[in-house]
Amino acid sequence: MLSEDEFSIYDFVSSMSGAVDLVSPDLNNHHHRVAYISYNLAKEMNLPDDEIRDIFLAAILHDIGAFTGKERLQVKLALFDDDDCDQHAIMGYKLLHNFSPLKNAAEIIRYHHAHFNKSSAPIGSFIIHLADRIAVLLDERFEVLEQIPGIITGVTQNQSAFHPDTLAAFNRLANLEYFWIETCLPIDGVLPDRIRLLREVVDLETLEKFAKIISYIIDFRSRFTSTHSAGVAAVAMELTGIYRFSERECKLMEIAGFLHDLGKLAIDDAILEKNGALNHQEFNAMRKHSYYTYTVLKKVKGLEQIASWAAHHHERLDGNGYPFHVKGSDFSKLSRIMCVADIVTAITEDRPYRTGMCSEKAIVILSEMAENGGIDQEIVEAVKENFSQINEVRVEAQQAALKDYNDFYDPAGLIP
Repeated sequence: MLSEDEFSIYDFVSSMSGAVDLVSPDLNNHHHRVAYISYNLAKEMNLPDDEIRDIFLAAILHDIGAFTGKERLQVKLALFDDDDCDQHAIMGYKLLHNFSPLKNAAEIIRYHHAHFNKSSAPIGSFIIHLADRIAVLLDERFEVLEQIPGIITGVTQNQSAFHPDTLAAFNRLANLEYFWIETCLPIDGVLPDRIRLLREVVDLETLEKFAKIISYIIDFRSRFTSTHSAGVAAVAMELTGIYRFSERECKLMEIAGFLHDLGKLAIDDAILEKNGALNHQEFNAMRKHSYYTYTVLKKVKGLEQIASWAAHHHERLDGNGYPFHVKGSDFSKLSRIMCVADIVTAITEDRPYRTGMCSEKAIVILSEMAENGGIDQEIVEAVKENFSQINEVRVEAQQAALKDYNDFYDPAGLIP
């Protein structure tokens, strides 16, 4: 039984990998499928439980470094010609290698497109390489058992790219109908009883570190919003503290701030990168993102409150927000704080195409929104009274995030 400050690393990682798959609808459920295949290959090879754990975690996040839909599809279309696929593998490694629960998985991700005849990568990398290619060859539009001969042929024709032991394990699994059937089923329905080794938990502090990593995936997709989540997290946490909520609630709000735009992974890159006003169709597409944030986060036991706080950042007190149109007493205080934190950050932060508002103008905008019944007047008053303090915290957090962004994309620092 989990305590209120313990979270299943499997639940969180699984949900985040599903969120990353939102980047490209053409690769729906890809991470889970590769994780299932990798798990079975590793079990078939009789690897130790600890090694299987790391391979599974690496597989379920293996393309985490491919931030855009274009990158994800490029990886898919490469099939067995993987020479151009190293970049996203290195990016995935850079995201995770300093996060202790996934340190070993990061090393596996770093080489998951390495050919056996060109590299001395960890065995887990070779397992994921084969599992990834099997998953790409599967076409869920057609009967899976009908596809087995074609997939075997595709793998065999390129067998020099794969580790012999992984190929031998695959050849044994390929004869088992259940393996192919389960490959196409939701992972939660076919794995839990077989991965008790993954039922470990992480504490609130560790969860906060992982949420920050996920915020990089969200924000680093677009140069327009490369530090936005860091700003929202800092402002939300500061406002929560001003209202004297508990230290735990302040930390949970910071996590919610890091993850509030998680659903933007489902939004087309061109919309996120548009330098100007969105048209009606584009705005409707954008309005879906907070719903996706909610659906991903609510799957993680213990994050139900965070799911609401994060997903309600575009709701309004008068019910004219989106996507749930909550209002009045249904709009919790912490959700209202998140809403204001998002607005404060959005209007005061600098973007590549415009400078952030000064304090006077920002306060005018917030006051008008409160007077029109959109946001909480009391919270706006708290912002007015503490604006310098709140803005200083925002600037500091976003400057740190900008440094992380520049360091992340610095070619000289690609591999530590």
